[in-house]
Amino acid sequence: MSNPNIISMPIPPVPPHATCGEVYERFHTEPDLVAIPVVTGDKPVGLLKRIDFLIKLADRYGRPLYEKRPVAELMDSNPLVIEHTVALDQLNKTLVGENKDSLQAGFIVVENGAYVGIGTAYTLLKVNMQRAEQRMRDLDVARMEAEAATRARTQFLANMSHELRTPLNAIIGFADFIMSENARGRDISNHQSYISDIRDSGSHLLGMINSILDLSKLEASAFVLREDYESPREIVEQVVRMMEGMAKARNITLKHTSDAHNFDLFGDIQVIKQVLINLISNAIKFSPEGSTVVINEQIDPWGRIAFCVCDSGPGMAPDVLKRVMQPFVQADSGLARKHDGTGLGLPLVKAFVDAHGGEFILKSRVGEGTDAKVVFPRDRCIEHNTAQYAVI
Repeated sequence: MSNPNIISMPIPPVPPHATCGEVYERFHTEPDLVAIPVVTGDKPVGLLKRIDFLIKLADRYGRPLYEKRPVAELMDSNPLVIEHTVALDQLNKTLVGENKDSLQAGFIVVENGAYVGIGTAYTLLKVNMQRAEQRMRDLDVARMEAEAATRARTQFLANMSHELRTPLNAIIGFADFIMSENARGRDISNHQSYISDIRDSGSHLLGMINSILDLSKLEASAFVLREDYESPREIVEQVVRMMEGMAKARNITLKHTSDAHNFDLFGDIQVIKQVLINLISNAIKFSPEGSTVVINEQIDPWGRIAFCVCDSGPGMAPDVLKRVMQPFVQADSGLARKHDGTGLGLPLVKAFVDAHGGEFILKSRVGEGTDAKVVFPRDRCIEHNTAQYAVI
C-alpha cells in the first residue's frame, strides 16, 4: 500500500500537554471518534483510546482528578504503530494476532515515522473490500481473456482444417494422378507443372507447421537465437527477391530503399528474414492490385537498425489493430475471411523481435494503409570494420 489514506483516517492529533478536559469534550462532540493520537512535532508518542479514556473520566472522582491534567497521564504510550507501506496481508495478520485489541481501539499509521492517521476496524474492512473488488475485476478480465483465447484457438482450428486440407488434397491428388499415368505406361514428362504444384503445396504446409512450432518454442522459452552478422541491405534484397513472385501475381511493385550503409546487423539472420517475409507477405496480401509496397532499412536517430514495410491497403481500426497482435487471430475471420493464413504472422514477428531485445511498432488507419516497423537494439548495430573482428 502506498496511499496512507487507504488504511487510515486523518484524525487531528493533540500534544502531550493538552488537558484531559479538552479531549473529554472532543470525544463527546465526536461520537464516531475511536481514538485520538498524541503527537510531538510529527512523531506519535501515544494514543488516547475512547473507551479506556471515558471510563477513567466517568468515575465519580475521575473528571475532577484528571480534567486539568495533561493527556500524557492517560494515553497508551506504546500503541500499535503501522507504516503505511505495510502489506495488507501482513496488517491483517498483525491485527488478528497479538494486537487484536488494536482493531477495536485503533492504531496509528505513519509515513516514514511521521503521523498520518488513525486506522480502525472500519478502515481495514474498507481496504479489504476494495482489494476483494479489485480481485473480482481481475478475475473477470482473466476470464474474458481466457474466453477470447479459447475462441481464437477454436477459430484457428477451423481455419487450419481448410489450410491443411487444401494443399494436402492437392499433393495427394497430383501424386495419385502422376502415379496412375506412370502405371499405365504413359509419358509423365509433360506433368512438370503438377510436380511444381506438389512442391509449392508442400512448402506451404511446411511454412504453417514451422510457424506453429516456432510459436510453441517461444511460449515454452525454448527458442534459441543462432546469431551472426549480415548487412541489413543484403537481408532485405534477399527477402525481396523471394517475394517478387507473390508480388507479381497481384501486379504489386516492391520498392526497396536503403539508408543503413556501412553497418551490419547482429542477430539470427534466418529469423530476421522470416520477420520481413511475414511483414511483406501481409503487405502484398492486403494491398490493392497495381499498388506499391515500400521496404526500407535505416539507422534511426538513436543509432538503431530499423526495417519499415509500408503498404497502401485498407488499413485497420484501432480495435482490430490490437486484436491482430494476438495469436491465431486475423483481421478478417469467419465467412467474411478473404485471405488464407494461420493468424500467427504478426504475433510471431513480435515474438521474434522481442527475442532480439527489439521493438515492433504497427501503425494503421482505415483507408490509409499500414506501416510496420521493427527496430533492433543499438548494440546489434555494428559498423563494418568492427563486425569483421567481432565474429567468434
